Amino acid sequence: MKRFEVVVKQQGMLLSVLEKEFPLLPAAAIRKALKNKDIRVNGAKAAGNQSVQPGDHLLLYTEAQQQEIPIVFENDDCLVINKPAGINTDSGGASSFSLISWARGICEDACSPALVHRLDNQTSGLLVIAKTRQAEEALGLAFRNRQVDREYTCQVLGSPKPPVATMTAWLRKDSPAGRVWVSGHQTAGAKEIITEYAVLEAGQVSRLLVRLHTGRTHQVRAHLAFLGHPLLGDELYGSREANRAHKARSLRLCATGLGFQANCPLASLRGKRFSIDAPF
Repeated sequence: MKRFEVVVKQQGMLLSVLEKEFPLLPAAAIRKALKNKDIRVNGAKAAGNQSVQPGDHLLLYTEAQQQEIPIVFENDDCLVINKPAGINTDSGGASSFSLISWARGICEDACSPALVHRLDNQTSGLLVIAKTRQAEEALGLAFRNRQVDREYTCQVLGSPKPPVATMTAWLRKDSPAGRVWVSGHQTAGAKEIITEYAVLEAGQVSRLLVRLHTGRTHQVRAHLAFLGHPLLGDELYGSREANRAHKARSLRLCATGLGFQANCPLASLRGKRFSIDAPF
């Protein structure tokens, strides 16, 4: 039996907390451990799906293997990974696990992993992590100067018209609410967003290829919802009724392309392009 332990960060029901704290364990294995009383809360066997509090110590025993995070590319400067959905990129979320904590665990002592861009918890796909301070600065400059090409594949409700377009709007971030607001005209505190899309498969649910010309919080999700075509599986900007009707239990958004232009400040990535298939 393998042993997994963590100190709770936020109040919640045990099963939900465990799924957030151990996102690389199969959900079925966590439920089985709970059923078999293979979970301890502060040293005592868990009494079903009980409530847990910040500071509680959780211990889980299971024979299940953790999911691997695929490494698409690695050199002395960076990692390019295929992030699974349901995982936080940084350590500011409700759980202790994040891609940064994972990267620290697999890197050598001389490595200092750092994020240079982010993907939402429910978004999967390509993400680059700098391994040195020099690489972090160079990649940060590349993203700020739009020297990195980013492509997403998504499924949306309806079929956008025209089928190929580059759209401009203005986005205002509401940090306390954990969301953004999009407007067709400039408003106080709003920043310009530019989103390019092409319809790959049209229908009641359409598949789109999206290219970002700006990289704002929730840009793909919020901009497409503003255009009348919310992403399938999006509970924040989309339609819960439509998500249930189409049995979309997860966000249909994946970062499927990442390309570094010839003038990228990080020499080891110049001209390199990476692509993956969306898991939906």
